[in-house]
Amino acid sequence: MTLPDKLSFVDIETTGTSVSYSRIIEIGILKVQNNKLVKKYNTLINPETSIDPFIEKFTGISQKDVEKAPTFYDIKDDILELLSGSVFVAHNVRFDYGFLRNEFKRYDITFTSKHFCTVKLARLLYPEFKNYNLDSIIENFNLKCQRRHRAFDDAKVLWDFYKKSQKKVDKKRFVEAVSIALRRPSVPLDISQDLLDRLPETCGVYIFYGENGAPLYIGKSLNIKDRVLSHFSGDYQSGTDMKISQTIKSIETITTAGELGALFLESTLIKKYQPLYNRKLRLVFKLLALKKVRTKKNYTSIVISHLNEVDINHIDDIIGIFRSEKQLKNTLYQLADEHNLCLKLLSLEKTKKFCFAYHLGKCFGACEGMENYLKYNLRFDEAFYNHKIKSWPFPGPIAIKEKGDTEEIFLIDKWCYLGSIKEENESFADLKREYIFDYDTYKILIRYLLGKNNITLSSYPIPNL
Repeated sequence: MTLPDKLSFVDIETTGTSVSYSRIIEIGILKVQNNKLVKKYNTLINPETSIDPFIEKFTGISQKDVEKAPTFYDIKDDILELLSGSVFVAHNVRFDYGFLRNEFKRYDITFTSKHFCTVKLARLLYPEFKNYNLDSIIENFNLKCQRRHRAFDDAKVLWDFYKKSQKKVDKKRFVEAVSIALRRPSVPLDISQDLLDRLPETCGVYIFYGENGAPLYIGKSLNIKDRVLSHFSGDYQSGTDMKISQTIKSIETITTAGELGALFLESTLIKKYQPLYNRKLRLVFKLLALKKVRTKKNYTSIVISHLNEVDINHIDDIIGIFRSEKQLKNTLYQLADEHNLCLKLLSLEKTKKFCFAYHLGKCFGACEGMENYLKYNLRFDEAFYNHKIKSWPFPGPIAIKEKGDTEEIFLIDKWCYLGSIKEENESFADLKREYIFDYDTYKILIRYLLGKNNITLSSYPIPNL
């Protein structure tokens, strides 16, 4: 292993944090060759849009400062020449790299480069540090930065950190850390480097194929290229990745508007193709559903059935879904022990008298009607609260719009994914709209519709559907 001979230490300042909508207002680049600084580049950039007052205060770059600056179009060729053939280095590299890629994309230029993050490098070299932001790097290494949050000055900090670390850390350890940070792929025999270079760096799904087009593995990622390359990293931390690398013949990618579309597509394709190396599939006909019922004495008991046998209109009556009978029984025994539930009412024992838990003082006699049924039922509901399928929180079907480089609108009802359209002027009426409850889809939707941090999607009701 050796260090890369050409590096470009890069930092940018932007009008905001959205890679899709914000623009670059300043860029600083220090180009290094054979561990020597050979070129410096620093310029303000006219974003051709307004700068948020917070950003002005944060960076000290005002709207007036950038009015007479060149646009990105004016300097794109200079930046391409500087970065060409070198490893792109930045602190939180996905931010800077992603912004530059999008700026080039606006002019139909595909920019791609090997890159590594100095945050990751610092974590590998100095695990004892409490923080790895740039201020901490400056403090820990006593580095000089005249204008913090200005592109060139921050980029220079990265170059200074890189130089000091080479002197401070054992050479072999430093080279290994840089290699890991680069995540250099060990290219599989039948996969060309050109194919890997052309992989999209956007959200979507990828499919690995083996001999005769047999699907080996299906995955999803916010950055397809990064995720695919991680499968072929030199250390092969996963045995599955090693097997895939030895048998893979081709790669297919399908880009999506965002993560939700990728999750739906991944789940659908895994069930359709059943790839060799994906985890055990949750096929709907194999899943067991637990439904609560009332006995003649008003105690809550259970009925076990297969998930595909449950009426979609009563799906919120399900109090648990399980992959196997063993998992189901283990859960029931655990909940019985924790909440003093009756083994007989949980169908774990067949007896005409008291259940075994009653003799141990764990059941309070519900099996023979000795405990107040209201108290028992309250404990039962509490026990299964976290396992219960949540009620559909909308009065009818909803659409979820996801927008990235493209746009997709998903039709959802009663936790069922009914299909999608690509444009708002398309009609949902053309969709097949099959109501099939899928547990994986349910978990995906719970995260997106009920998650506290969901800020990327908009949902709205669909009238008269």
